[in-house]
Amino acid sequence: MSSRLFALLAVAALGCGTSPEVDAGPDAAVDAAGAGALSVTLRGPARGFVGEELCVEAEVAGARAPRFAWNDGDGGVSETDAPRLCVTYPFVGARTVGVTVRDDGRVADAVLTVPVVLRPASPAPTASSPIVYDAEGGRVWVVNPDADTVAVIDAGALTLEAEVPVCARPRTLAIAGPRVAVACQGSGEVGFLERATLAVEAPTALGPGAEPYGVVADPRGGAIYVSARDGRVIALAPDGRVLGSVDAGFEPRGLAARGDGAILVTRWRSEAAGATVTTLRAETPGSLAVVGPTRLPPEGEDSDTDNAGVLGFLNQVVLTPDGGRAFVPGLKANVVTGDHLSGAPLTSQTTARAAFAELLLGPGAAQDSLRHAFDDLDYASAVVFSPYGERAYFAMQGAQTIVAVDGYDFFTVGSVRDVGEAPQGLAISPDGSRLFVQAFLSRSVRVYDVSDLRSEPRPLADIRTVATEPLAPEVLEGKRIFYRSRDPRMSRTGYLSCASCHLDGEGDGLVWDFTQRGEGLRNTIELRGRAGAAPLHWTANFDEVQDFEHDIRGGQGGTGFLDDAVFHAGGRDAPLGAPKASLSSELDALAAYVASLDAFGASPRSGAADVDAAARGRAIFDDPTVGCRACHAGAEYTDSAFGPGGDPVLHDVGTLGPGSGQRLGAPLTGLDTPGLRGLYRTAPYLHDGRAATVRDVLTTHNPDDRHGVTSGLSAAQLDDLEVFLLSLDDRAP
Repeated sequence: MSSRLFALLAVAALGCGTSPEVDAGPDAAVDAAGAGALSVTLRGPARGFVGEELCVEAEVAGARAPRFAWNDGDGGVSETDAPRLCVTYPFVGARTVGVTVRDDGRVADAVLTVPVVLRPASPAPTASSPIVYDAEGGRVWVVNPDADTVAVIDAGALTLEAEVPVCARPRTLAIAGPRVAVACQGSGEVGFLERATLAVEAPTALGPGAEPYGVVADPRGGAIYVSARDGRVIALAPDGRVLGSVDAGFEPRGLAARGDGAILVTRWRSEAAGATVTTLRAETPGSLAVVGPTRLPPEGEDSDTDNAGVLGFLNQVVLTPDGGRAFVPGLKANVVTGDHLSGAPLTSQTTARAAFAELLLGPGAAQDSLRHAFDDLDYASAVVFSPYGERAYFAMQGAQTIVAVDGYDFFTVGSVRDVGEAPQGLAISPDGSRLFVQAFLSRSVRVYDVSDLRSEPRPLADIRTVATEPLAPEVLEGKRIFYRSRDPRMSRTGYLSCASCHLDGEGDGLVWDFTQRGEGLRNTIELRGRAGAAPLHWTANFDEVQDFEHDIRGGQGGTGFLDDAVFHAGGRDAPLGAPKASLSSELDALAAYVASLDAFGASPRSGAADVDAAARGRAIFDDPTVGCRACHAGAEYTDSAFGPGGDPVLHDVGTLGPGSGQRLGAPLTGLDTPGLRGLYRTAPYLHDGRAATVRDVLTTHNPDDRHGVTSGLSAAQLDDLEVFLLSLDDRAP
């Protein structure tokens, strides 16, 4: 029976349920005494496997000629004089086998419950993760993105062995033979550590704008796969040589690989039409070909326990141990509901929530199976399976919680709260007893015994992974507040934080209907590179980061960080009213963190191949007859400012329409000019996201040349202008 059929049978068997893992020994036994001296004990394996024979033995004491009445737990009943029952189960689920023994008028009964699961694949599937359990070396490896280091933990002693400086902003790592490969997002390279000695080896540079995130080892050995922001999935030899690459689409991020050469890659930020997971195939380690994309459309309905929306911020995809299914954790963002889009306003409880998608793997592209949403929880940032797949553990980033669900029917079987600030990675010991949680902003790994979740486990260890804090105290505190949804001052019932739309300080790439807020359709603006400079938002309705108190109290349903009396005094309850700076340490810390986001990064269009085209495009951009510089002026390519009378500089470039809404509840006359640096990663474009590409901005959505006189430009000139605009990054003058 194929692994794909196993997966389909597993989905068909939802509702059967499984019992918690049993790892105390090879056999499980249950004794029961009948009348007189007759007794029976049932013995069987700790678990069975779908499609394979499972045998249970009845050990009888005090009988002369016993007869056995068996119930196989799957509807089968038989009577025999044999003390052994062997059954092949076609579906996953807990099976309770029962036996009644009769002898000379005496009766004894016994039952035994055995979980039936799908047999784990060999070699085991792999997935990109910020934290990895190295069973062979007895270590746990974890990245420290802000500190530019990798921490190495003794998995037995639960102590820090070393913290190794490796590269700029490491995000995930993978065990690859004698080396550990590290995706270095900040430096655009893959770093390497010698697995035994922890020596740092020469990195592999991936080019400008690569910003690698996911790295995973081929389960067969012989290759490493890396996802780069510029669209490539790159195959490296274990020694770091580039073997080849394929175009996997926009912003590939999470990676998972199976032993038959199937590779899944997530698109990080989704579109309103849906999320995307692409299936690749490596017929031999290191070779890569695109099989095809799988689109995960918006789903769900607004209710007390769910909301409509599209799954986004897909940092990870993880295969079940048998390799037949994949789980994709993320945030379900409600870009379906709103006064303009649906006639119903967004509420704090229907804006976004934690969710995951299940995919089925077959010979072609992965198939969308179903979606599962979590109540009262924010972004599901990571997932890891128990060794046999009975459980899946999800990290809830802002809620600082781990939720364990049944691996097949998704019912919650336990949880762990207070696991640290911004948990982003999970790893599990080979026997399934210990769960390791990377608490990214606590700078630690917390370890829990999860062998029995009938009561909430307490941490076995809290291992600090960063010796010297890289961020200033106020910036670190602001970053923690930015990610924290569990604080009732930030969010009602823990659904939302600043990171819900601005993970990593970026934007979600989605368009929200904020009509009920007195605005309209609004394309999320990235924070990265802009350092919190005012004015803020498309309509310049905030003049300081502390004004986000209004969004916190409004759309997020939080109680706010200012005392009510302070908030309502002196006109501070108006966004452009009296300043809020210095009135709340939390709001000031948030402002400090946002101000620290002062780098755009490197554009993939800033390399040598684009230099000449970018120079020609710059000349067109600077040409006063084209008029781009009239609004996109100066080093930041914007005239965004408040004028002498306090009114913002706004422009109507012909894109305002019925969905554009208002500004502060009044008619909308124009929009604030966005800066152009970092444009290469901020699609879609315009305030309502109507332009999928920069070319669309220059042509399709530029009515009457109101957004630059571009109608007279040739196709070649438009090409050059587009290259120039997409090349603008930290190095732009």
